[in-house]
Amino acid sequence: MVLADDLTDRMGRLLIAKGTVLTEKHLKICKMWGVVEAQIEGASSDEIDNFSLNDLDPQELARATESVHERFRHTDMEHPAIRELIRLCILRTAKGKNTDQDHVRQSFRLTVEEKDTEAHETKPVKVNPLEFIGENTKLLTLPDIYNRFVETISRPSSSNYDIENVIKTDISLSARLLKVANSAFYGFPSKVDTISRAINIIGTRQLSTLAMGIIVISVFKKIPARIINMEMFWKHSILCGICARILAGYGNIQNTERLFTAGLLHDIGRLVCYNYLPQESLYAILEAKNGSKLLYLTEWEVFEVNHAMVGGSLINRWQMPLSLEEMVCHHHDPQKSKNQIESSLLHVADIMANAMGIGTSGERLIPPLHGEAWTQLGLTPNVLSLIMEQADYQLEDVFKVLYAEDKFQRK
Repeated sequence: MVLADDLTDRMGRLLIAKGTVLTEKHLKICKMWGVVEAQIEGASSDEIDNFSLNDLDPQELARATESVHERFRHTDMEHPAIRELIRLCILRTAKGKNTDQDHVRQSFRLTVEEKDTEAHETKPVKVNPLEFIGENTKLLTLPDIYNRFVETISRPSSSNYDIENVIKTDISLSARLLKVANSAFYGFPSKVDTISRAINIIGTRQLSTLAMGIIVISVFKKIPARIINMEMFWKHSILCGICARILAGYGNIQNTERLFTAGLLHDIGRLVCYNYLPQESLYAILEAKNGSKLLYLTEWEVFEVNHAMVGGSLINRWQMPLSLEEMVCHHHDPQKSKNQIESSLLHVADIMANAMGIGTSGERLIPPLHGEAWTQLGLTPNVLSLIMEQADYQLEDVFKVLYAEDKFQRK
């Protein structure tokens, strides 16, 4: 491939001159400087796509293509962003890279084979899960540290010192925040060894939002998993949060930690349904699977609401910021949100996380992309490959801190 025009970074600095024959070294330079597209002499996008597939086994490629197209069946495959996601997912699937798709069915403790008859004896019951938010408090009551945290950050007179003191009262929370601060999630060159330093470097609001998410995940991990494998659930949720945070960075949005927390919590409404309406939830899962339907739409048929509405109501009950409530509530219909930009970011992040096939909250197929949501972000489809690479790099580190490590300690 020969570069058709001079390639510059975002500040206009020349990186690679016109006429250069691109090598792997040049591509690494582009990734290092965040360059996501370039003009190639005499090459169409289709030809470049084919170039990236040339080294793959034809049979593996055919299987991967069929599998990915099936998962994207409810999307507009001609949309530029979806087309790029499909291309990337075919590559990932053909290479067997970081995908749990072969294990998605196993993530349900009540498998289709074991409970098919029982589930289909359970007819849809028009029960609104929102009622459980008021009637059942065991699942929905957060620890005292959370209430003290919300109270402190809500006071206009609160200082960084006050917030630091609240965090320090919970050794586990302090340790997790420091581990996240020192992980690939931030990539700081020097070690962050105190909460005070973390607040100074990351910011009070940013660290506060991150702390809220960590507190919530510690509560939900303790729920007995009757239908969903909780490790798979949180892996998907953490990946969605990472994708949302990276997307926000490319969109020049400040306080990206709230996007991470929104991704972390975007599917918690499903946990309410799984916990209090297990048979009805399994019925919805099987209906979606057997009819090749989207689970979030099937939820409407069974519950008259979907998990996003339930999750938004939980966020409201927990007195989290309104921006988080809006994002969680509208991550499938961002055009209805009062904050369409951030809801659109979470919408795209959720689609990316589902497409990457890492973990699952129950959805087997890829939700459709709202064209307006993608347009609002003002991004080019070429950025998707970089976001996936960054998310792959960060996921293992963050997941170890937020879920896997704690699981190990509980044994």
